[in-house]
Amino acid sequence: MACCLDVQFLFNDNHEEPPNQLRDSTMSAEKKIRKLGVIGDVHAEHRRLSSAIKYLQSLDVDAIVCTGDIVDGLGCPNESIRLLDNEAIHTVRGNHDRWILEGKARHVEHAHLASDLSKDALRYLESLPRQVTLETIAGRLLLCHGVAHDDLRKVWPGTASTPVERSYLLDSIILENTYKYIINGHMHFRTLIHFENLTLINAGTLKGEYWPGFSAIDFDTQQISAFEFNDNQIKPLRERDLADETHKIWVNTQSFCGKWDPVMLF
Repeated sequence: MACCLDVQFLFNDNHEEPPNQLRDSTMSAEKKIRKLGVIGDVHAEHRRLSSAIKYLQSLDVDAIVCTGDIVDGLGCPNESIRLLDNEAIHTVRGNHDRWILEGKARHVEHAHLASDLSKDALRYLESLPRQVTLETIAGRLLLCHGVAHDDLRKVWPGTASTPVERSYLLDSIILENTYKYIINGHMHFRTLIHFENLTLINAGTLKGEYWPGFSAIDFDTQQISAFEFNDNQIKPLRERDLADETHKIWVNTQSFCGKWDPVMLF
């Protein structure tokens, strides 16, 4: 599905590495982040992406992050990429972005082809890091799609109706105690998972008619505010405490037992 929009790109400093080079990135701002906008998997929802960016900017956030999966959806991937690039959104590469570059899994619903993307859009995808480290006033944050460099890894404590998803990679990150927060995507469920020394925040997605939305984190007040698209209008949904000790707190993913009451942001 080719996109008819003619878009131009202004490549930012973090997109200057050579194509086809998977990399990680540390972006430690001189001024630590106090308020952060959080956008999940885009899936070419360029209109919602534009609205989310404008809304978050109106909240005076210090930075905005995105968990990738920019392609494969009903909207325009070129325009989605232009928005992320021009607005300097900290973005990581998702598995769908990797797949389109590798020519894999083009049977998925609403799949794009590399030929649908402009040369600049392809360069942008090739330049995206797998993970980004950011400094907040409350501690270090890791942005990734799945878990760290693994863009397909899922993490889920399990419920009465859904299976447990554990990750030794995440367990090693927890053990190292380098990060206070991890923001990821992939599962499309905006939730909080609390560990003893780390909070995992799933950013959700802009895709679909069920629970599309985004969030804003205030590290000063330790609150995360969730917003949703309802009939393409943005509505505040709920607020959660990032460090609420009344929720189940896990040691690591090996302690998941399948009896979790999800802390939802939708």
